[in-house]
Amino acid sequence: MMRTFTISLCVAFAWSASLAAAEELTDVSAGEGSGDIAGAGQPQEIDELQAGECLQCHLTTEDGVGELWRDDVHARWGITCVTCHGGDETQPDKELSKRPGTGYRGALTALEDVELCGGCHGDVEYMKERKPLLPVDQLQKYWTSEHGKLLNKGETRVATCVSCHHAHGIREINDAKSPVYAVNVPATCAGCHADADYMSDFDIKTDQYAEYVESVHGKALLEKNDVRGAPACNDCHGNHGAAPPSVDAITNICGACHSYNADLFLGSPLAPAFKERSLADCVACHGKHEITHTSEEWVGAKPGSTCGKCHEQGDEGAELALYFVDSMSSVRQSFDEIHELLTEAETKGMDVTEAEDYVEAARQGLMQARTLVHSFSKPVMEEKLVEISENQAAALEAGYAALRGLEDRRRGLLVSTVLLLVLTIFVALKIRSLPPTS
Repeated sequence: MMRTFTISLCVAFAWSASLAAAEELTDVSAGEGSGDIAGAGQPQEIDELQAGECLQCHLTTEDGVGELWRDDVHARWGITCVTCHGGDETQPDKELSKRPGTGYRGALTALEDVELCGGCHGDVEYMKERKPLLPVDQLQKYWTSEHGKLLNKGETRVATCVSCHHAHGIREINDAKSPVYAVNVPATCAGCHADADYMSDFDIKTDQYAEYVESVHGKALLEKNDVRGAPACNDCHGNHGAAPPSVDAITNICGACHSYNADLFLGSPLAPAFKERSLADCVACHGKHEITHTSEEWVGAKPGSTCGKCHEQGDEGAELALYFVDSMSSVRQSFDEIHELLTEAETKGMDVTEAEDYVEAARQGLMQARTLVHSFSKPVMEEKLVEISENQAAALEAGYAALRGLEDRRRGLLVSTVLLLVLTIFVALKIRSLPPTS
């Protein structure tokens, strides 16, 4: 399944550098401090980091900012403390480094975070010299996100660049220690979205993370480390433009990985019915964050089944669901019969390779049949079931042929034994009839 892992929720913010701030600080630096955001070209070594007296002081403070900065991706490219915070980095005295006229701004507000990071990350020419392959539309997308919309309205308790990428010690997104590395994204989002007190004023559920970690996607990503195939929050909700998917977008979002399922559903009679009722396609049956492995128990009109949410026993949909259930059950029973037969033949020393090939083809067909449920079409399903039945029948025939071969071997062995015994008796009698030697 296709799965691209884009930059999670605010890469535009990660660089923490504003072109406007840079210009302001460059003017200041003529008489006070160095605000030059140099660094185009090759990244620097740790011992060559440009942070002036700021770094010398903060390496001794308890906040750990100095050590974090030494590992920051921005530090490698010559971006310094004054790029974002202003001040005079040539002054060892704290008061003088923050004196009026140096442009010192200290800790940034939520809006300043976004504007400063976006100032550089939205500048095509600036980024072309440093990270030419990095998108430069993150800031534009952020303002379309739920976070950005709320920030524009004055709500500062929303995610900004530093919420996801941190303020210092920012790492590349493919660094396993980065909070926006694929495996870490769910926990990063949960930092806010799983906090009931923090989210209480936003009327948003806070059980998404708990549901996700138990889902088929969560287990694949967090337990199996499937960073290329398993989706994290940003793969469905977006990164910088993070927002709840609309009802009409669900199939396209799920279809980014499950393309065949999506095509089948969109061509099915249920697609227009779902649209008419404003049902969220895939989510209506599979759920949202708590998605689990599918089961044939889902199909059918009995209470508790997925189909039973909408269909009552006896209606057209329920009859189709019953057909699916009965067909799958019949296929499973045939597999049980084949398994017993081939086990017997193999135990008796017969080669069942040909039969096993037919079994594998039938199993692949069953997997495809389960997918074809999304077509909600009896003719489509019947065509696949015929194919499965043919392969199962071939497997049975190969299994019985192997057992017949065993009987042929036994008869052949019996005949050979009898002939050998007769020959032995004949030879013995012949020897006895020979005259004794002198």
